[in-house]
Amino acid sequence: MDEVKLTQELVRINSENPPGNEKEIAKFIRDYLDDLKIPVKLIKFDRNRFNVIASLGKGDGLMLAGHTDTVPTGDPKNWKFNPFGGKIVDDKIYGRGSTDMKSGLAAILTAVKKFKKEKFKKRLALAFVGDEEVAMTGTKYLIKNKKDFLKDIKYGVMAESTNMKLRIAQKGITMIKLRFRGKAAHGSWPAGGVNAILKASDFIQQTKLLSKKLKKKKDLLLSSGTINVGKISGGVKVNMVPDYCEVEIDRRLIPGETPQIAIKQYKNILKKLKLKAEIEFLNEPRLSMKISKKSKIVKMIQSIIKTNAVGQLGYTESELFFRECDIDFVSCGPGKFAHITNEYVKISQIKKAVKLYENLIKRWCL
Repeated sequence: MDEVKLTQELVRINSENPPGNEKEIAKFIRDYLDDLKIPVKLIKFDRNRFNVIASLGKGDGLMLAGHTDTVPTGDPKNWKFNPFGGKIVDDKIYGRGSTDMKSGLAAILTAVKKFKKEKFKKRLALAFVGDEEVAMTGTKYLIKNKKDFLKDIKYGVMAESTNMKLRIAQKGITMIKLRFRGKAAHGSWPAGGVNAILKASDFIQQTKLLSKKLKKKKDLLLSSGTINVGKISGGVKVNMVPDYCEVEIDRRLIPGETPQIAIKQYKNILKKLKLKAEIEFLNEPRLSMKISKKSKIVKMIQSIIKTNAVGQLGYTESELFFRECDIDFVSCGPGKFAHITNEYVKISQIKKAVKLYENLIKRWCL
């Protein structure tokens, strides 16, 4: 099975998250590696949720990694082709996860297959984790419970969809919910109540001003920090003054910014408006990360393929491995447009990724 057929097979396995069920795809990868006689383990971290890890050789390690879950498909009627069909049209494989990131997984597995009979002088580790798209619980479990597996790994490459560009930096993330409270009254007598939605609206207007202020501070690879008001909900009926409203905000962080700084900025807005709101974290806040351009893994990749070192606006588990395990972790993989309807990946990029991973294994391990 080559990288194209392998991508198709992986796309045909539904691993949408939510709800989260990586059991079938994890077993597929386990069986694939087992057939190659590569030592592999299937690790359960929750009900129907699994990681797959494998290792060859000893000593200083290089890890190739990826996640097995995908975002939901949405309404299949909006897709030109079956989202779980893996249909090929011209140079493209269509389907949910074709870009993010089953083609990357296929490229790693295909590259490893070439060296199944080689004697490794240094260690190659493989990690395929679940729940990247929601809470990173697969990676967190691995870091907490499989310290021996992660020991002595110096460098890592995430086969994320980077359009085969080398991403050495990524923004941090903190998501919060603000709850505004008011006083209910009849809609015909607004003065008799306190409108919580209007409180929230005043706050949101001030976040627009904060966004402009954030643009004045830029990182060379990651640009500026951002604020996105992604969800607002409140009220019971149109003829009632709403006594409750909540706002959910996605804040992306660049180097020098922290979740604490973001919370202080929100509190300053509330103080300015003389408003009160309950603040709740919706995720475990994560910092930004940046790998040195002088890192050996960066130089190795750039010696194999011509690519500039770039930043990533989104967040991946690379930061967890970098922060918690002191591994220089970068991302470089096939595919460009993730999380879209009619998701696809170019076959030519999958083949390019295979060559990259083959060369990395050859230079580091053999």
